[in-house]
Parts: sequence; C-alpha cells; structure tokens
Amino acid sequence: MWVRQVRGFTLMELLTVVGIVAILTAILLPVFFNARLATQRTVCISNLRQIGLAVRMYRDDYGELPPYLSAVRKYVGDVRLFICPRDPQAGQHQVENTLGDAFRLEGNYYLPSGVSYTYVPNWAIARLLGWWQAGPPYGEGKWNELTPLSECHWHWAGRFNPTWQTDRVTQGRGWVLILTLNGAVRRIRVETSPEEFSPERYY
Repeated sequence: MWVRQVRGFTLMELLTVVGIVAILTAILLPVFFNARLATQRTVCISNLRQIGLAVRMYRDDYGELPPYLSAVRKYVGDVRLFICPRDPQAGQHQVENTLGDAFRLEGNYYLPSGVSYTYVPNWAIARLLGWWQAGPPYGEGKWNELTPLSECHWHWAGRFNPTWQTDRVTQGRGWVLILTLNGAVRRIRVETSPEEFSPERYY
C-alpha cells in the first residue's frame, strides 16, 4: 500500500513569499494613491470648466457676474458639478460671513447639496486689492479674462479656513486650482500671497 506524501511549504519559503508581497505592496500602493489623486484633480478641473461656461451664459443673459457661485445652477446639467471630489465635507459647509467675505465659500447656504468652490468676487481681500469691485456688479476684473473667478483649495487643504488670506502663506503647501473669467483652469502655488498674485504666476 502506497502512502501519499503531502509536502508543505517550509518556513523559509513562507517568509520569502510574505516578503515579496510586502515589497510589491510598498511599491504599488503609492502608485494607486497618486492615480486616485490625479483622477480627482481631473474631475475637479472638469467641474470648474463647466462652471466657467455656466458663468459665461449667465453673463450673456444678465450682463454681469452672478452674486454667488451657485446662482448659475440652472445653466449646469447636474448640481454635483459644484462639489470637488477632494472636499471631505462634500460641500456641506456651515460658513458664516466672516471678515467681510460675503460668503466667499457659500457651502450649503444657497444650494442644499453644497458648494466646494470659493467665489473670488466675494473675497474681501480680492476687492481690497482691486481684483473685483464691491458688487454686484463686480466690474470687469483687474486682469480682464485672466482675473480669478473661483478657486479650489481641496487639493492641499483638509478643511476650510476663513483666514486663508493671511495664514495660508506660512501654513499651506501645494496647489490651488483657479477658474479664470475666460473659463480656463490654471494652477498657482498656495504659498503665493494675494499681494504677490499676478497671472504671470499661473502654471
């Protein structure tokens, strides 16, 4: 009678397999994470561009900029365009009118589904520096079609801070996505202070 021998893995073989799996995981996880970030950034840029088109249609109809960002919602097909996929609160921000900013980030104040993006014409320091007139109407913009209209900070920030205009220079690291009046989306370093801002700093 034959006895069938079952050969198992040795301890050395198991440790080798575990080591290889650990190395592959260490190599591939950052790749997957970076791919996810790139996808979210692409979605955000697409959202901003579509919002830019909606603002242009609003301007054609009314002859001026909207009083707040989500006022253009009837020109977009889906209100989810106002949500950045990197926003941890998905636009559900309870934001007060602080520092004279007149709801720079409106959150869910006007639109129950929420807004992730800030509206630069309602930013107090942008009006103080002459980027926009106090409005509405807000005027033509200091740099015409290159004047910032909306911003997305969620690719560097984990939460909204109403004092970004003063402390983001020293505390922030990363990129801000900027929707300009002509509907283009550009990048600028968050370390750039509002006083130093100019379209020449766009990437």
